[in-house]
Amino acid sequence: TKIYNLPVVHVRTQNYLGKRMRIIGKRKVAYGKRPDYKKAFVTFDETLVDVGMGSVVDGLPTGQMEEEEEGGEQLMKKQKQQQIEA
Repeated sequence: TKIYNLPVVHVRTQNYLGKRMRIIGKRKVAYGKRPDYKKAFVTFDETLVDVGMGSVVDGLPTGQMEEEEEGGEQLMKKQKQQQIEA
């Protein structure tokens, strides 16, 4: 809450162990592990405005994913047009 000035009510965390892996080679078996990680489940106050796809927070960048999706859609349309013309 201090970084983003959000109305946080409650925070729960879970620690996860990284997945263990076994890599089998021709002569040797190597064992490894992915890194451990932690998840945080944050409950916000009722004052946050919900817009359906998440919450809008003043001061945080928004619309980045939408621009990337639009760029991908435009690329797909161009590829389809090129296939039709060929």
